[in-house]
Amino acid sequence: MSNEVYGIWMTISSMLFWINTFDIGLGNGMRNYLAKALSEKDLQLGQKYISTTLTLLSLIAIALGLLLLIPLFTINFNVFFNTYAINNVDLRNALFVALAFTLLNFVTKNIGLIFVAMQKYAINDLLAVLGNITSLTIIYILTKTTSSNLLYVILAYTVTQCIVYIFAAIPLFTKHKQLRPNFHCFDWSLSKQIVGKGLGFFSIQISSCLIIFGAANVFITQSCGPTAVTTYNIAYKFFNLIIIAYTIILSPMWNAYTDAYVKGDTKWINKTFNRALKLWGVSVCGGIVMLISCQFFYHLWIGNKVIVPFTVSLCTLIYVSFFNLNNCVTYLINGLNKIRIQIITSLVMTTIYVTTVISLGKHLNIESIVLCMAVCYAIMSFIHLYQCKLLIKGKATGIWNK
Repeated sequence: MSNEVYGIWMTISSMLFWINTFDIGLGNGMRNYLAKALSEKDLQLGQKYISTTLTLLSLIAIALGLLLLIPLFTINFNVFFNTYAINNVDLRNALFVALAFTLLNFVTKNIGLIFVAMQKYAINDLLAVLGNITSLTIIYILTKTTSSNLLYVILAYTVTQCIVYIFAAIPLFTKHKQLRPNFHCFDWSLSKQIVGKGLGFFSIQISSCLIIFGAANVFITQSCGPTAVTTYNIAYKFFNLIIIAYTIILSPMWNAYTDAYVKGDTKWINKTFNRALKLWGVSVCGGIVMLISCQFFYHLWIGNKVIVPFTVSLCTLIYVSFFNLNNCVTYLINGLNKIRIQIITSLVMTTIYVTTVISLGKHLNIESIVLCMAVCYAIMSFIHLYQCKLLIKGKATGIWNK
C-alpha cells in the first residue's frame, strides 16, 4: 500500500470515528440497565433492553446513512482529499462501502457490550483483538499480493469487525435464547430510559474525553507549533502504558459494582473500591519509577531524533495519574447509575479548560497545556471521590444520588 493511499484511509477512518460517536451513549445505557436486569434474573426485561437498544441504533444508522448520501454524491473527493492518485468515482465508491459497513458495525459492536453486561469482559476484549488481528493480517496479505487499492483496504478494516461481532452473536443468542433480540420486544418506555441515561454518558464522552483529551494536539500545535506535538506524544505514549495497565484492572469493576449494588452488597463495594484506590497509588509509584528512567527509554526508542524535556514528562505523569484517579471513581459512579454530578463536572471543567487555553493562546507551552488537563481531571476526581464516599455510606441525597 502506498503512503498516499494509506494517508487517504487514515483521513477516512478519522471521519468514521466521529460517526461512531453518534450512538449518543445508547450502548453504555443498555449495558447498565441490562446488567441490573441480569442481576435480578429478569431475562424478559433483559431481552427488552437489548431489542430496544438495537432497534434504536438501527434507526439512527439508517438516518445517518440517508443524511450522508447527500455529501457523498455532491462532493468532489479529489479536491477534498487533495489527491489525484485515485479518481473521484473510485473514491466515492470506497467511501460508500466504508460508510455502509461502519454503520452496520455501529449496531453490531454492541454485541460486545452484552457480554460486558454479563460480566464476560474477556470475550468482549477477545472480539476486539480478533477483529484487529484479522484486518491487519488481510492488509499484510494485500500488500504482498495486490497493488494499492483503497477499496480492498476499507473492506479489510470494516468488514472484519462486523463479521467478528455477527459470528459472536450466533452462540450468544443460541445459548441464551431468552435474550435474543426481537422487534416485537421494543418498548418505548424503556427507550426513553435508555436514551436519557445514554445522553448522559454521551455528554461525558464528548466533553471530558474527546475535547479535553482529543484537542490537546490541536492546542499544542496552535500554541507551540507542530514539532511540540511530536514531543508531547512521545511522552504521552510512554506514560499511557500506566493508563492501559490500570484500565485493564478497572474494566471488570463497572458492572460488578452494578451487580453488587442490586444485591445490596455495600460491604463488597466499599472493599473493592478501596482496593482500586490502593492500586491507583501503586500505579503512581510505578509512574515515578518510569519518570526516573524515562530518558533512558526515550533514547532506546527514538535515539536523539527528538529531545523530550524532563518537565514535559513530569507534567504528563501528573496528567495521567489524575486521569486514572478519575476513572477509578467514575467506574463506581457509572456502575451505580448516579452520573448527574459527573455530567455537570465534565461540562463545566471542559468549558473552563477550553476557555483558558484559547484565551492564553501563545503564552502557553507544552507543560502548561498538559497541566491544564491535569488540573481539570484532579478537580473532577476529588468531586467524584466525595460523591463515591456518600454513595457507599448511603448518605447521598439530592443531586448526589442521581
